[in-house]
Amino acid sequence: MKKTYLSLSVLAIALFTQLSQAQSPWTKEKGKAYVQVGFSGLFYNLAQIDGVKTTLNADYSDVTSQIYTEYGLTDKLEAQFILPYKFINVTSTVNTNSASLSGLGNITLGLKYKIHDKNWKISTGLQYIANTIESGTGIDGKNLSTGFAANTFVPYVTAGTSNGKWYYFGNIGYGYMTNDYSDYLKFDAELGYSIVPKGHLILAFNSKNVVSKEKAFDKNSTKWPSYLDRQTYNALGLKFNYEFKQDKFGANFAVFGAFGNENAPLAPSLNLGIYTKL
Repeated sequence: MKKTYLSLSVLAIALFTQLSQAQSPWTKEKGKAYVQVGFSGLFYNLAQIDGVKTTLNADYSDVTSQIYTEYGLTDKLEAQFILPYKFINVTSTVNTNSASLSGLGNITLGLKYKIHDKNWKISTGLQYIANTIESGTGIDGKNLSTGFAANTFVPYVTAGTSNGKWYYFGNIGYGYMTNDYSDYLKFDAELGYSIVPKGHLILAFNSKNVVSKEKAFDKNSTKWPSYLDRQTYNALGLKFNYEFKQDKFGANFAVFGAFGNENAPLAPSLNLGIYTKL
C-alpha cells in the first residue's frame, strides 16, 4: 500500500506559483491597485516521486522573488500580473559537483470579474500561466528549470464574505496544461480573524490534484523535482497580515504544511510579502 508522507512544505505551484496568491472574490475598484513584492525559499534533499520517498543525494536551493499586482479596470473587473524570478542551486552530497541557474519563472496574466456583490461576494476569473522559464544543465544527469515547461489556463470561481472581525472565502478552478502535462483541479480557502487592530491571523488551505495522467512525466528522464508533471499536494498554512497604515501598506508572513504530496519536494518553507495599495 502506498504511504502518505506528512511534511512541512510549500510546493513549486504554491510558491511559486507558485508564491501564488489565493483568489478571493473581492476585486479592486476602478483605477485602484495592489502591488506586493514577495520572497520565498525552498531548501530540500528529499522528494516524493512516483509514489516513492526519494533521497536526492544533493542539496537543492530554490529561491523565488516575485512581484504580484492587481489593478481595477472597472469597479467589477480587475487585471492581474505575476512576475517571478528564481535563483536555483544544486550541490551534490556525494562529490564536489554543483550547478546553478537563475531566470524568469512562469509569468501569470489574469482577469477577475465580480458577478455578485451583496453580502456574499462571487467572482469568476481566468489565469494564463505562460511557459516563460529558463532551463540549464544540472548534476548527476538532472537538468534544472525555473518552472513548468508548459502553458497553463486556469478558469475559476470564488466566493466569500466578511462578518465583524472574520472573513472567509474559497475558490475552485481547473488547470488545463499544454505540452503533455496533466490537467489538475485546484481548491483554495482562507479563514481570517482580526486578532489585533490592523492585523489578521489566517488559516489557509491550498490543494492541487491531478485529473488525468498525461505523458510529460514519463518523457522526463531528468526528473527535476521542483517542477514535475502529475504534481499533487494538500497544504495547510498559517499566515499573519499586518497593515502598518490602513489602505496604504503592510506585510504578511506565512508557513505551510502539506500532506498527500506526489511528484514534489519535501521540505519546510517560509514566505514573506511586503505590499502597498495605490
